[in-house]
Amino acid sequence: MIRTTLAAILLLGASAARGQEPANCTPIHFARGHSSATVSGSVGSDEPFPCYTLATGKGQTAIFRFARTNRNMAFSIYGVVDDRDSYSFKTAAGTYKFIVFQTLRAPPAPFALRVSVR
Repeated sequence: MIRTTLAAILLLGASAARGQEPANCTPIHFARGHSSATVSGSVGSDEPFPCYTLATGKGQTAIFRFARTNRNMAFSIYGVVDDRDSYSFKTAAGTYKFIVFQTLRAPPAPFALRVSVR
């Protein structure tokens, strides 16, 4: 019982940046003939966080990696991974939603996140 409760607390604490899933997200579109795009902006440590969507086919490889950021920047892909600065995975057919945020309390800072699908 204690182990189950502790595990639930740790999971809830680890996903603090994933509060309630945002509703209005910007879709990522690749330029004709390209398999990647870079989203950029500025984000602080308080919500609302920039939110994006990425549509993929089954069995593709999605790669997320910051091209420009401070060491405090991270992203979370809902239902996939939380609080990362780079990540790759095999996709299912569907649309993924992700946010960009700062992990520590800080004033807004610029970011550039490169998203590729192959």
